[in-house]
Amino acid sequence: MIKQPTPSLCSFTCGWTYDVFLSFSGIDTRHSFTDNLYNSLKQRGIHAFIDDEGLRRGEEITPTLLKAIRESRIGIIVFSKSYASSTYCLDELVEILECLKVEGRLVWPVFYDVDPSQVRYQTGTYAEALAKHKERFQDDKGKVQKWRKALHEAANLSGWHFQHGSESEYKFIKKIVDEASKKINRTPLHVADNPVGLESSVLEVMSLLGSGSEVSMVGIYGIGGIGKTTVARAAYNMIADQFEGLCFLADIREKAISKHRLVQLQETLLSDILGEKDIKVGDVSRGIPIIERRLRKKKVLLILDDVDKLVQLQVLAGGYCWFGSGSKIIITTRDKKLLATHGVVKLHEVKQLNDEKAFELFSWHAFKRNKFDPSYVDILNRAVFYACGLPLALEVIGSHLFGKSLDECNSALDKYERIPHRGIHDILKVSYDGLEEDEKGIFLDIACFFNTCNMRFVKQMLHARGFHAEDGIRVLSDKSLIKIDESGCVKMHDLIQHMGREIVRQESKLKPRKRSRLWLDEDIVRVLEENKKEVQWSGKAFKKMKNLKILVIIGQAIFSSIPQHLPNSLRVLEWSSYPSPSLPPDFNPKELEILNMPQSCLEFFQPLKRFESLISVNFEDCKFLTELHSLCEVPFLRHLSLDNCTNLIKVHDSVGFLDNLLFLSAIGCTQLEILVPCIKLESLEFLDLTECFRLKSFPEVVGKMDKIKDVYLDKTGITKLPHSIGNLVGLERLYLRQCTQLYQLPISIHILPNVEVITDYGKRGFQLFEGYHEDKEKVSSEKSPSAMVDYNEGSFIYLDLCFPYISFHNVIEVCSPNPLECHNFGFLFKLLQAGSLNWYKPGSRTSSMQFWFRKKFPKIALCFSVEAYINRASWVLDFEFTLLINGTKQFSSSCNYITCKWNPILWCDLQCKEEGVFSKHEWNEVEILCDVKYPIPCGERVMVTARNKIGSLNWSLIYVYEEGNNMEDVEFKSSMLSFPFFGVKPMSSLPGCLYYQVV
Repeated sequence: MIKQPTPSLCSFTCGWTYDVFLSFSGIDTRHSFTDNLYNSLKQRGIHAFIDDEGLRRGEEITPTLLKAIRESRIGIIVFSKSYASSTYCLDELVEILECLKVEGRLVWPVFYDVDPSQVRYQTGTYAEALAKHKERFQDDKGKVQKWRKALHEAANLSGWHFQHGSESEYKFIKKIVDEASKKINRTPLHVADNPVGLESSVLEVMSLLGSGSEVSMVGIYGIGGIGKTTVARAAYNMIADQFEGLCFLADIREKAISKHRLVQLQETLLSDILGEKDIKVGDVSRGIPIIERRLRKKKVLLILDDVDKLVQLQVLAGGYCWFGSGSKIIITTRDKKLLATHGVVKLHEVKQLNDEKAFELFSWHAFKRNKFDPSYVDILNRAVFYACGLPLALEVIGSHLFGKSLDECNSALDKYERIPHRGIHDILKVSYDGLEEDEKGIFLDIACFFNTCNMRFVKQMLHARGFHAEDGIRVLSDKSLIKIDESGCVKMHDLIQHMGREIVRQESKLKPRKRSRLWLDEDIVRVLEENKKEVQWSGKAFKKMKNLKILVIIGQAIFSSIPQHLPNSLRVLEWSSYPSPSLPPDFNPKELEILNMPQSCLEFFQPLKRFESLISVNFEDCKFLTELHSLCEVPFLRHLSLDNCTNLIKVHDSVGFLDNLLFLSAIGCTQLEILVPCIKLESLEFLDLTECFRLKSFPEVVGKMDKIKDVYLDKTGITKLPHSIGNLVGLERLYLRQCTQLYQLPISIHILPNVEVITDYGKRGFQLFEGYHEDKEKVSSEKSPSAMVDYNEGSFIYLDLCFPYISFHNVIEVCSPNPLECHNFGFLFKLLQAGSLNWYKPGSRTSSMQFWFRKKFPKIALCFSVEAYINRASWVLDFEFTLLINGTKQFSSSCNYITCKWNPILWCDLQCKEEGVFSKHEWNEVEILCDVKYPIPCGERVMVTARNKIGSLNWSLIYVYEEGNNMEDVEFKSSMLSFPFFGVKPMSSLPGCLYYQVV
């Protein structure tokens, strides 16, 4: 099987072994036409490969033939009458055409005494030959089909047709030789001394260019020194032979510094492509129509190298219509935005070399071979790590280290790690020099402080510095100076970061105090009067720094005294482990926007009018902070973090009314019992109170909050959520994992259309009951506190019962059972659950119970057993029952329940609130309708069948108390089972009668 060819080294560098490869049928032409063609090529100094009969052995092309095909610049296929009879010829043809597709090789068909249509459509002798091949290769039908396709493709290529009698064979051969001579006389471009790691980029560019008749523009972009021009040269060498006109305009950025220079570039372009000397266009405006008129019918290959201004593209390659069919234009630039603005949509970014290729390239330059002395392996690793895959750095440093001893190499690398190599620095700095002032400031801040930081944080810091962060970051990204990775962090190549820091160092090489930015520990300590481990200072070092904008102190620095002064010019103050319990009294930072003081000794913080510009406050892990005072004076605050302030016991009420607050987090504030009484945070998007173990309540929500998305209450001590939580109208996720004291959700939460309640780690939450009420906005807020009880092994969980509907004439109330009665019912519940009474069986989701009474509504107990079939550590159910008397609805009630039990038993009492309401003689019909609902977990598909439900109602009980009731005034349907309790032990203390209905 013939392997798919890949771009070879010779195709990049034009170091061809052969100028021409001849494919022919020896039977027809070896000793005639092909022999004459070969000798003519040889006489003109054109090195042609013609196979020896001895190379053809076996059924497949030999490796020698394959190598010759791939190392030949031009393939000439001599189609004769018996060409298709040879499987060797057909395999050669397939391989030659693959080289055409992959590497842009020139392929010329010569139709010798055979019509091109016979080859194209496989008629005549070609049809006969392929029919025999089809018979022979019945087990490999794809082989013959591949040959047919190759013949058709080759016949469609531009070539020569020789017919006996039309012209002499000598003249015919001369035309082929002249054209071959013209092509091989073209001087190839120098690609690189050691072209390592180009294959994938060149392949991608070739694919983007395409091989059709359309005009293509491809942009190659990337940081300086990454190899954009090298890739463009390699692609040029591979496909240049296919075009009528060629032009490689190098270093346009340096040459196009004025309109006059742009005119010169236009003239060079025309001269190179048209082959005419002394072309003059006068000025740029006249040059544009001249280029368009002269080239629009010509198939050209144009490379515009190192473009940095839109006008350069507009005057040299203003549109696709400027060039003839099949033309290809390649543009290299550091500015991706430039390409998009010009309408170039086919883009390729040149990536840094992987470690394997980086080692290889460095070795060629440092040791002049792809091998090295093992004693230099540490040098190799250091250099490759420093270069981070940048070819320019690998070449420059490798060449500089050539012939040096180990000590000299280590010394040089030590120097480069502190002060970049000038040759690398200058090339990278070109991109910086092309930035606007605002963009330069953003670039230097990222290089000095914010490389690898989260984008949101970076934007905050840049805004605080007064920069236009969004626009500036976009410009830096377009110019390949930064990237934004998948996790949303800003990434800058190490050598670009070194270049930026070197620019700052050059501001004052010897006096760090005079630089615009300080980031090295030793420089900062020098400014603060350093004494190795401990900073010896009076606390007044900052007093004279009147222009300091950002102060960031992180790590384990130890200060001999607390700061007595801080610059009022600060816009960002980040001081980890700040040593003082308070900020200096004369600190008046009216422009301070970001205050980050994690793990500090702060005990007190009360911002006055002087902190009015604050937008972010971070007091994480401030163990001495016990109270957060009023924030009324910081109206623009957007971010507040109090995580792990383990002694914080009070937060001022004003925190609940910060109009611009987006983010509020108090994770792990283990002493905090109340966040704030009320919140009206119209901008809030995120609230996290996880692991506030003592937190008992959630603030009342005053007014609608439509921006909120996530609320985390995991592992808190909250027992109830307020009805006003329904005002969190934007809420999407409510986290209640391991809230062991929270058993219910307020009925108002059903009003929220999109909320997902998460009660279990590692799993999606529950979407609450869709269509819970027909008119959700008018749901009654009336409820009976602790009216429902869940009984379990002698323990009780009291639940509130809500009433979506209550009749104006209703006189029946739902109330809590007596705890003693709950204990006495325990024995019966055990029997029912164990199936000992033979009354237990799985039921349905709904149930209806009926009885009749006269004179007075009896005091009764209602018991319901429910069961879940869902694999969750905790789950949510919603139990509803409705009471009808004589067909009239008295009320409908609802009780939702967050539980970890598989089969909770719910129990409540019903009794009449008033006497004399019902007739003494007539019987009144009572119907109790029960329903249990289970929200389906989000993202899960649950198949519900008769035996496979999310949950069900197993059984229901009505117990009629003896005390206060006359049993003769109560009757049940015959289908109801009764169980008299009189004299039954151990329940003799509970006289009455139980009526049980299997659902």
